[in-house]
Amino acid sequence: MRTDKITNLEGIMIIAGSGIGTGILTLPYVINKIGIFGTLTAIIIAYFVSAVLYLMICEMTRNSKNSKELLGILNEHLFFGKFGKILSIIFFIVLILMILQNLIVYILCGSEILANLLSINIKLSKIIFYIISSLVILCGIKGISNGEKISVSLISLVIIILSFLSLFHIQRGITLNFGNIEKVLAVYGLFMFAFSSIFSLVQVTNYLKEKKDIKKVALTGLSINAILTIVFAYITIISSKKITTIATIGLSDTINNSFIKILCSLFVLSAMFSSYWTSGLAFTDIVENELKTKRRTAWIISTIPTIIIALLLPMSILDFIQIGAGALSIILVLVIIPAYYHAVKKEKEPLLGNIAKSKILLITISVFIIIMAISSLIPID
Repeated sequence: MRTDKITNLEGIMIIAGSGIGTGILTLPYVINKIGIFGTLTAIIIAYFVSAVLYLMICEMTRNSKNSKELLGILNEHLFFGKFGKILSIIFFIVLILMILQNLIVYILCGSEILANLLSINIKLSKIIFYIISSLVILCGIKGISNGEKISVSLISLVIIILSFLSLFHIQRGITLNFGNIEKVLAVYGLFMFAFSSIFSLVQVTNYLKEKKDIKKVALTGLSINAILTIVFAYITIISSKKITTIATIGLSDTINNSFIKILCSLFVLSAMFSSYWTSGLAFTDIVENELKTKRRTAWIISTIPTIIIALLLPMSILDFIQIGAGALSIILVLVIIPAYYHAVKKEKEPLLGNIAKSKILLITISVFIIIMAISSLIPID
């Protein structure tokens, strides 16, 4: 493993930045279809389920001898015995497909904004986005941590500015009803997807200088993600004449100011770059360690397919996000939770305290993850 170490602030920014991706941009569109009570119910449950999962992943990582990347950790705590090798190969394939899907989403979303900003062909914008975002992965964890500090700071600044300007462009209020239960479940699933930071949690736990602070760092990163997501969703809904699938497009069209359009574009690009970085770095680490390749070869294998598929597939961004939420839920419930159970058995001071080894806790979290999987099948429109 590389010897680079990151500070608490860098760890918080990596976790927050990796979560602030497509979820924050698409949630206003689906939240608008339910009321505030339904939204609050969805986000409160998603936040607490995600907080427990964050600490589980951190615990599993810090209790692993082979903690370079997720698959290595799972090989140690889950994929052993008679069928261990076969299960490891199967999960390797599933993991690759899931990460590929995530990276494709980031290209699709970022390139659409880039095309509007530069008035260029969408295919060209996909290629430009890919080149810029994939090259950063070669900088390693330290380079990505510096990039995340910039991107999260920029996202926060844009939201502050938009919050102020939204007061002068109010188009509607927030309905107080609960909404259709199916739509609430769909919103819950998208919140879970928006909060997902599996790979960044592994990276931060490995590289953090102050290991004792991992719980604080993880939950602070999640909280920043949640606050920015809620504030952005609120100002977008009340200030947009038309709430678009990518929320910044409708918001910037309503305010109709060239400076705001640039800010919104930078907001989206920062979110997409930061998400691509952490997932791409995780993908590269997995390929390098499992296939025993050189770093640059692993980088090529990990990133080139994303741009090829993004150029060929016609599916919408929202379709991809819901598929991603379903794939993520399968990995969480079938793999990470049982691996965590094995990893925490001998831990004297677990991050989750007295309930860390409770089977009731594991069953409860599993149920909510299964609900997340079901929610990915619910049509949004």
